[in-house]
Amino acid sequence: MKHVLWAAAPLCLAALSGCSSVPDARAPAPVVAAQFSVAPAAADPQAAPQLNTWWTLFEQPLLNRLVDQALAASTEVRMGLARVREARALREAALTQYQPQGGLRASGDHRKVQRLGGAAEGGIGLGRQSSAGLDLQVSWELDVLGRGDALARQADGDYGAALYGAYGERATLVAEVARSLFEAQRLTAALADAQATITIQTRLQQVLARKLERGLVALADVARVDASLLAAQANALVLQSQLDAARRALLVLVGQGDQPLSALVLDDSQTQAPALPQALPADLLARRPDVLQAQAQMDAAAGGLELSRLALLPSITLTPGLGLNWQKQGASLSTGLWSLAGNVAMPVLDRPRLLANARALGARAEQAVIAYEQVVQRAFSETDQALLRMAPDRQRLQVLAQAEARAQTAYEAARKGYEAGFFDLVVVLDAEQVYRDSRGGLTQARAEALAHAVQVFQALGGGWPRDALGAETQKTN
Repeated sequence: MKHVLWAAAPLCLAALSGCSSVPDARAPAPVVAAQFSVAPAAADPQAAPQLNTWWTLFEQPLLNRLVDQALAASTEVRMGLARVREARALREAALTQYQPQGGLRASGDHRKVQRLGGAAEGGIGLGRQSSAGLDLQVSWELDVLGRGDALARQADGDYGAALYGAYGERATLVAEVARSLFEAQRLTAALADAQATITIQTRLQQVLARKLERGLVALADVARVDASLLAAQANALVLQSQLDAARRALLVLVGQGDQPLSALVLDDSQTQAPALPQALPADLLARRPDVLQAQAQMDAAAGGLELSRLALLPSITLTPGLGLNWQKQGASLSTGLWSLAGNVAMPVLDRPRLLANARALGARAEQAVIAYEQVVQRAFSETDQALLRMAPDRQRLQVLAQAEARAQTAYEAARKGYEAGFFDLVVVLDAEQVYRDSRGGLTQARAEALAHAVQVFQALGGGWPRDALGAETQKTN
């Protein structure tokens, strides 16, 4: 036995040297700023705790209902849950690798032996023979070098990546529902503005018709107003078709694609976007599902690298056995047996392949670290840009609301002056165009403010139950 150990010593030293030739992946060094570009004084500290359900901050019951429907019936959410179940099952299967393996094997035989020729005397082995056996065959690879811990790290990383991927799809779905609803509401408001323009043009057309009967206006002025009216009617038709398409897309998004358009009732009112939420760049590391997914993938790659390095070392496998045999040839005979065997396997001829595989997994682990750093940098950039876009929205809306009110006043004054004969038609049309542009600009700005708010909450990692993550993780332990 001593001779065997001395002979195996050089092989063990070679295995250890091979492990040391495959370095670990470096630790990640994500680069993020200490603060976002938007001053913290402009943020709302009450919005941060509600990131899990940020859509409720808009205080719009229709949005809440649509999000609930999407989370319950959307194919994206169901697909994500199916991936999580698959990853959980694969994790459980992987963690059993270093547990005893094997099973029962039963066998039976019944035969009849007859003499076909030869001497007539002697009958040994002739007649009916029966036999049966029951064996328990076990193989157990002992984890004395930490392979189980490395495998668990890899399996946990793969499961975590699937889990965070599902949560990321959930967050994306919620944001898409909110964006789709706000876009449909914008189109509804734009359609209402187009109808208001048609009303204005119709009223002006009636005034011109009366003046034309009296010979007070030229036919060219009437034709100009008629053209504007027809253009407004055509614009309303386009907006109506766009609104119908947006409603259909929203119904499909929430899992109600078979419902008629009338199932989604919208009005032209646009909700107000909530204030800027208070957050720090460091919060993204624990909040964004894509960052957490990249971190899980990095852990899985590190576990795979450690397994590839341990594959260069010997493995010890025990093969205990238990058997029961029964034979009958005239008389019955029952026997039982047990055995305990083991073997030590040392990779020799396949070491070049294993070393190359370990170096490849080392490069893969380095890629996972770089990917994690890229995701963190992208998360900070997206969030900072979204906050910068959202910051001036409230002040911008106040200015545009004042401009819309002043433009309406100017138009009403020009219309009344034209009817009284103080202004010509050009003054009225110019005032009406300014009023129309300011009204449309305010509608568009309100929609953009809502879209910016959705982008901020999504960039901060909202839209998934971060507080329930611990309970979900414990289900697999």
